[in-house]
Amino acid sequence: MHTACMLFLAVLLHAGSAQAREVNIGVLAMRGHEMADRMWSPTADYLAQRLPGHTFRVMPLGFDEIELAVRQRRVDFVLANPSFYVQLELLYGVSPVVTMRNRHNGSEGYGVFGGVLFTRAEHGAVRKLQDLKGRSFAAVDQGSFGGWHAGWREMLRHGLNPERDFSALHFLGTHDAVVLAVLEGVVDAGTARTETIERMAAEGRLDPSRLFVLNEQHTASFPLRHSTPLYPEWPLARVQGVPERLAVDVAVALMMMSPDDPAAIASQTMGWTLPLNYQPVHQALRELRIGPYEHLRHLSLREVLAQYWHWIAITLLALALALLTVAYIGRTNRRLRLHQLELRELNAGLENRVLERTQRVELLLDRERFLRGIVEMVADVNEILITAQSRDEMLKACCDRLVAHPDYRFAWVNLVHDGQLQLAAKSYGTAEFVRLMDDCGDGPGERALRENRTVTQRMHDRVLTGGVSVYAVCALPLRKDVFSEPVGVLCVFTVRDGGFDAEEVAMLEQLAGDMGFATAAFEQREETVRLQHERINHYEKTILSLVDLVERRDTYTAGHTRRVADYCSLLARELGLPQHEIDSLRQAAVLHDIGKIAIPDSVLLKPGPLTDAEFALIKQHVNVGYDTLRRIDMYRDLAEIMRHHHERYDGSGYPLGVAGEAIPFASRIMAVADAFDAMTTNRIYRPRKPVAQAVAEIESLSGRHFDPQVVQAVARALGDIQPPPLADQLPKSPLERQRLAYFFNDPLTGVHNGSYLEFMLRHRMLENLNRVTLVLLRNFSSFNDSEGWRSGNQALAAFARGLGTLAGEAPVFRVTGDDFLILSASELPLDADQLLAQSVFAGTAVRIELECFPLDQIGLQRLKALL
Repeated sequence: MHTACMLFLAVLLHAGSAQAREVNIGVLAMRGHEMADRMWSPTADYLAQRLPGHTFRVMPLGFDEIELAVRQRRVDFVLANPSFYVQLELLYGVSPVVTMRNRHNGSEGYGVFGGVLFTRAEHGAVRKLQDLKGRSFAAVDQGSFGGWHAGWREMLRHGLNPERDFSALHFLGTHDAVVLAVLEGVVDAGTARTETIERMAAEGRLDPSRLFVLNEQHTASFPLRHSTPLYPEWPLARVQGVPERLAVDVAVALMMMSPDDPAAIASQTMGWTLPLNYQPVHQALRELRIGPYEHLRHLSLREVLAQYWHWIAITLLALALALLTVAYIGRTNRRLRLHQLELRELNAGLENRVLERTQRVELLLDRERFLRGIVEMVADVNEILITAQSRDEMLKACCDRLVAHPDYRFAWVNLVHDGQLQLAAKSYGTAEFVRLMDDCGDGPGERALRENRTVTQRMHDRVLTGGVSVYAVCALPLRKDVFSEPVGVLCVFTVRDGGFDAEEVAMLEQLAGDMGFATAAFEQREETVRLQHERINHYEKTILSLVDLVERRDTYTAGHTRRVADYCSLLARELGLPQHEIDSLRQAAVLHDIGKIAIPDSVLLKPGPLTDAEFALIKQHVNVGYDTLRRIDMYRDLAEIMRHHHERYDGSGYPLGVAGEAIPFASRIMAVADAFDAMTTNRIYRPRKPVAQAVAEIESLSGRHFDPQVVQAVARALGDIQPPPLADQLPKSPLERQRLAYFFNDPLTGVHNGSYLEFMLRHRMLENLNRVTLVLLRNFSSFNDSEGWRSGNQALAAFARGLGTLAGEAPVFRVTGDDFLILSASELPLDADQLLAQSVFAGTAVRIELECFPLDQIGLQRLKALL
């Protein structure tokens, strides 16, 4: 049965993946955007793996952003607290898909949560909810269910009304901020959702003993401290219009999530379950009369009638009887007086009424023309917002269009920078504009910014050049949406003596809202570009650090990488490639040997020809480098170029064995540059070739190893190259010499072998070594015969170690089976008898003979004869 169910779920997942799309998941960032992204991005990755072809992206949203995101259909699913879900369900028709199962200290998970009310442990005056009256209090946000609504409802049930009984009520934005505000004594008490205290304690950010939980309750199987009833956990809800098949696939995938999955661990959940009953949340919001039940705060006439209809009926009946009596008596006299009064007024005021109605019609026509002009201006400004290429251009054009209206004289925009308003754009009319700014000051703009509302101010008939008067200024906050803080202020001056009226201000507010949204969009675009450049810089620094690490392993690699990049640029320029392709090729050349970081020193630094097995290992550096770079978007194209730089035109190369045009053209250029540098560089086992000979050899391999088109450019691009004289693989430092000598150590004694002495002679590495000391062991074969080969080997190794100690920094070589040679700067103070007495051969048939001679021309000949 279980196997069948799993197969059915797998079929559902496969069917749902047939129609791929990008899916945005809006997440309420109750502990901040960074924490929300860290917790829920693994869940998005999990869904992308389970639903092939779909891309899931987490969008952390603040308390004031989530409703707007759903309304604008910028998200497909929304993960928020139950309060937000209930409101979104009623307003926008979202529907639950699954409910979260929370995690705590290895428990089996739980699908409910609540609120916790707390104060500082040392605050002895507050020990029950009633003690909070007259004190300061902090909550998360007016839209937070666990961080405000649950605690609010519980306080109302205990006779405490937070809306009037607190000395101050602060909303701090995140649960962590509320806890810290209480601990730091900023407020007397606060509320947050369950698990906040426990998680902050687990993160090492607080000591739980410093907090005292008010009205603490204990619920079986719920491990967290809480002060309120428990409500169903956060649901993941589908936004209206999202395909039902996608919602089913997401629900199935999430319910199959294991508690040990990295996504569950990162989100601090135990997985997901079927949607729970959110009726308790409806009941809580109905009691608080907030969200979808806010209308209950205002009692309607119908509700009054339904509750008090019998008393109203009795009262109305009594009033009706009294009125009928009075009406019956005075009806005739009143009617007569009214008719007489109407006749006198009609006769006396007929001419005035005609004049008044004529003036009213004229005012309405003027009003219509004025509002039509405002509407046209708003339309023109909206077109500017759509077509502008930069923020400054957009703001300047908007100001100029505003003052094109006959009733507006000047306009400017101030934007917030480092907490201060700074001029960002202004309309034409410079001189009078400056005088107006000086007279008006920044008062209206600062008030509009501070109070986040429109501010109008009279100008006391300010007369400008030409006799034009400016009567009022209107300052409007610029916001990216109605829930956001202002990013700036728009100021407009009018020449209408009546100033600004309500309808006009409403249209200007709509225009300012559009300008604020466009300004925020430009700033967000600039920030996105900045972050992209910063991300690219970080990637480049990281990759170049890896390249530097590879270069530090081998002197040859450092010079080789730089030279190949230079040769690639020269060849590409000769072949007529555009500059951006040349730059890409050069970058790929810098990175082409990065995979050698995975090659062991014993193979990479070997000073001689490689075996087949070693060469097979060397060839792996291409795949290692490709796998390293292809996962980074900005290096994916470069990785493809680098991947094929060891392919041959006839298909005999590696790693894929592709041929001809199947090899990227840039890779074919790099293959030639790489081979040219290898031919013209000194190697330990092979001297470098002259440039002309290297060019000729490359031309001879045209059509086999190399692309004929690239080969034709080699002589022109590289024929005059002068390789640097130090471009060889010989060691440059004591450390490099020691690493090189590793390949020439004698495996039995640990000293250098005769091959290394030959190497030093061939490459003239004997500077400052002027004396040769031969240490000859006589009758050593008799020692082997009497003690055995194993004991002989051990004795020989021990003797070599003692000899190395006496020689100090001077290199020691084993030149034959049982003889040693020491190269030193001066004659060593060695005595054959003393050396024998201190060695393992004392008391045996072995004898030691010493022979010293200078390392002059004759000495070099004797040294070569020994080898």
